[in-house]
Amino acid sequence: MPFQFNVGDHSSPVWKYKKFNSSQYAQLKWARNKLFKMVSGNPSCNAYFRTLPRGRSLSSLIGDSSIWVNYGPTISPLHGEIHVPTGEIAVGDRAFNMGRWMVLATLIHELAHYNGAPISGGDTSAEEAVYHCGLGTAREYYDGVDDPRTPYDPTIGG
Repeated sequence: MPFQFNVGDHSSPVWKYKKFNSSQYAQLKWARNKLFKMVSGNPSCNAYFRTLPRGRSLSSLIGDSSIWVNYGPTISPLHGEIHVPTGEIAVGDRAFNMGRWMVLATLIHELAHYNGAPISGGDTSAEEAVYHCGLGTAREYYDGVDDPRTPYDPTIGG
Protein backbone atom coordinates (compact mmCIF):
# COMPACT_ATOMS: atom_id res chain seq x y z
CA MET A 1 0.00 0.00 0.00
CA PRO A 2 1.38 3.46 -0.90
CA PHE A 3 2.02 6.40 1.40
CA GLN A 4 -1.20 7.72 2.85
CA PHE A 5 -3.18 10.93 2.78
CA ASN A 6 -5.14 12.06 5.82
CA VAL A 7 -8.74 12.22 4.62
CA GLY A 8 -10.17 11.91 8.11
CA ASP A 9 -9.02 8.36 8.77
CA HIS A 10 -5.91 9.44 10.68
CA SER A 11 -5.36 11.48 13.79
CA SER A 12 -1.98 13.15 13.40
CA PRO A 13 0.15 13.49 16.52
CA VAL A 14 1.01 16.97 15.21
CA TRP A 15 -1.83 19.16 16.50
CA LYS A 16 -1.69 21.61 13.59
CA TYR A 17 -1.97 18.90 10.89
CA LYS A 18 -5.50 18.25 9.66
CA LYS A 19 -7.37 16.17 7.08
CA PHE A 20 -7.61 17.19 3.42
CA ASN A 21 -10.82 18.34 1.80
CA SER A 22 -12.13 16.73 -1.41
CA SER A 23 -10.62 19.36 -3.73
CA GLN A 24 -7.18 18.96 -2.15
CA TYR A 25 -7.52 15.19 -2.24
CA ALA A 26 -8.15 15.28 -5.99
CA GLN A 27 -4.85 17.14 -6.52
CA LEU A 28 -3.04 14.73 -4.19
CA LYS A 29 -4.35 11.65 -5.99
CA TRP A 30 -3.17 13.11 -9.30
CA ALA A 31 0.25 13.81 -7.77
CA ARG A 32 0.55 10.31 -6.31
CA ASN A 33 -0.35 8.73 -9.67
CA LYS A 34 2.19 10.98 -11.37
CA LEU A 35 4.84 9.94 -8.82
CA PHE A 36 4.34 6.26 -9.63
CA LYS A 37 4.69 6.99 -13.36
CA MET A 38 7.68 9.23 -12.70
CA VAL A 39 9.73 6.65 -10.84
CA SER A 40 9.09 4.00 -13.47
CA GLY A 41 9.99 6.33 -16.35
CA ASN A 42 12.78 8.43 -14.87
CA PRO A 43 15.66 6.37 -13.38
CA SER A 44 17.51 9.51 -12.25
CA CYS A 45 14.73 10.17 -9.75
CA ASN A 46 15.29 6.93 -7.82
CA ALA A 47 19.05 7.20 -8.28
CA TYR A 48 19.11 10.67 -6.73
CA PHE A 49 16.99 9.60 -3.75
CA ARG A 50 19.43 6.75 -3.06
CA THR A 51 22.21 9.35 -2.59
CA LEU A 52 20.36 11.00 0.31
CA PRO A 53 21.44 10.15 3.88
CA ARG A 54 18.86 7.41 4.52
CA GLY A 55 19.56 5.85 1.10
CA ARG A 56 16.01 4.86 0.16
CA SER A 57 14.71 5.12 -3.39
CA LEU A 58 11.68 7.25 -4.13
CA SER A 59 9.92 4.03 -5.20
CA SER A 60 10.49 2.64 -1.71
CA LEU A 61 9.18 5.80 -0.04
CA ILE A 62 6.01 6.13 -2.10
CA GLY A 63 5.27 2.47 -1.45
CA ASP A 64 5.60 2.89 2.33
CA SER A 65 2.18 2.94 3.99
CA SER A 66 3.66 4.16 7.27
CA ILE A 67 4.27 7.61 5.73
CA TRP A 68 1.39 10.02 6.34
CA VAL A 69 0.73 13.25 4.45
CA ASN A 70 -1.57 15.77 6.10
CA TYR A 71 -3.02 19.18 5.38
CA GLY A 72 -1.03 22.00 7.01
CA PRO A 73 -3.42 24.97 7.19
CA THR A 74 -1.02 27.05 9.29
CA ILE A 75 2.33 26.39 7.57
CA SER A 76 2.20 29.42 5.26
CA PRO A 77 4.35 30.78 3.67
CA LEU A 78 5.77 27.29 3.17
CA HIS A 79 4.53 24.89 0.48
CA GLY A 80 5.06 21.94 2.81
CA GLU A 81 6.94 20.75 5.86
CA ILE A 82 7.99 17.65 7.70
CA HIS A 83 7.63 17.18 11.43
CA VAL A 84 10.97 15.50 12.12
CA PRO A 85 10.12 13.74 15.39
CA THR A 86 7.12 11.93 13.85
CA GLY A 87 8.07 11.89 10.16
CA GLU A 88 4.63 13.22 9.27
CA ILE A 89 4.45 15.48 6.23
CA ALA A 90 2.14 18.42 5.63
CA VAL A 91 1.18 20.19 2.41
CA GLY A 92 -0.09 23.74 2.76
CA ASP A 93 -2.37 26.15 0.96
CA ARG A 94 0.46 27.76 -0.97
CA ALA A 95 1.17 24.53 -2.86
CA PHE A 96 -2.52 23.86 -3.53
CA ASN A 97 -3.08 27.43 -4.74
CA MET A 98 -0.22 27.05 -7.21
CA GLY A 99 -1.70 23.86 -8.66
CA ARG A 100 -1.14 20.15 -8.90
CA TRP A 101 2.40 20.39 -10.29
CA MET A 102 3.44 22.33 -7.19
CA VAL A 103 1.68 19.79 -4.99
CA LEU A 104 3.72 17.09 -6.75
CA ALA A 105 6.97 19.05 -6.31
CA THR A 106 6.14 19.63 -2.62
CA LEU A 107 5.61 15.91 -2.04
CA ILE A 108 8.96 15.13 -3.70
CA HIS A 109 10.72 17.82 -1.66
CA GLU A 110 9.24 16.64 1.65
CA LEU A 111 9.90 12.96 0.87
CA ALA A 112 13.55 13.95 0.30
CA HIS A 113 13.56 15.40 3.83
CA TYR A 114 11.98 12.17 5.06
CA ASN A 115 14.91 10.40 3.38
CA GLY A 116 17.41 12.50 5.32
CA ALA A 117 17.92 15.66 3.26
CA PRO A 118 18.83 18.41 5.76
CA ILE A 119 16.08 20.83 6.70
CA SER A 120 18.19 23.87 7.49
CA GLY A 121 21.56 25.41 6.92
CA GLY A 122 20.92 26.38 3.33
CA ASP A 123 21.29 22.80 2.08
CA THR A 124 19.48 22.44 -1.27
CA SER A 125 19.38 18.64 -1.56
CA ALA A 126 15.61 18.36 -0.91
CA GLU A 127 14.81 20.85 -3.65
CA GLU A 128 17.38 19.22 -5.95
CA ALA A 129 15.25 16.07 -5.75
CA VAL A 130 12.54 18.03 -7.58
CA TYR A 131 14.98 18.72 -10.42
CA HIS A 132 16.25 15.14 -10.56
CA CYS A 133 12.67 13.94 -10.85
CA GLY A 134 12.22 16.02 -13.99
CA LEU A 135 10.41 19.10 -12.72
CA GLY A 136 13.04 21.71 -13.53
CA THR A 137 15.32 22.82 -16.34
CA ALA A 138 19.05 22.35 -16.71
CA ARG A 139 19.49 26.13 -16.81
CA GLU A 140 17.80 26.45 -13.44
CA TYR A 141 19.90 23.67 -11.95
CA TYR A 142 23.28 24.68 -13.33
CA ASP A 143 22.91 28.47 -13.46
CA GLY A 144 20.67 28.96 -10.41
CA VAL A 145 18.19 31.06 -12.40
CA ASP A 146 14.60 30.28 -11.42
CA ASP A 147 12.14 29.63 -14.24
CA PRO A 148 8.66 30.43 -12.87
CA ARG A 149 7.15 27.97 -15.40
CA THR A 150 8.55 25.01 -13.43
CA PRO A 151 7.91 23.99 -9.81
CA TYR A 152 11.67 23.60 -9.16
CA ASP A 153 13.22 26.62 -7.44
CA PRO A 154 17.03 26.60 -7.25
CA THR A 155 16.97 29.31 -4.58
CA ILE A 156 15.23 27.11 -1.99
CA GLY A 157 17.46 25.68 0.68
CA GLY A 158 16.30 23.43 3.50
